[in-house]
Amino acid sequence: MKFREHRGALSESMKTVVDLDGSLDALLAHIRKTVHPFGYTFVDEALTISLYCFDDRIGWNTYLVTLEGYGPVGFTDGPLLG
Repeated sequence: MKFREHRGALSESMKTVVDLDGSLDALLAHIRKTVHPFGYTFVDEALTISLYCFDDRIGWNTYLVTLEGYGPVGFTDGPLLG
């Protein structure tokens, strides 16, 4: 699974793309690294992943990743595996 952080422009967001193994644990670990510098901590249940749209600019079937109390943190190119 590919994950990219939420940014103001698609070009900036695409600079943050990382490949993850598609598991919830891998996604949570990566998100914790990206939001921790901003002083935000969260419980696993605060994370939601929902189908957003097909983005033909990048060919992703895009899923929105949000944290309760924080907002959008990024996007994946597919649902979680398993």
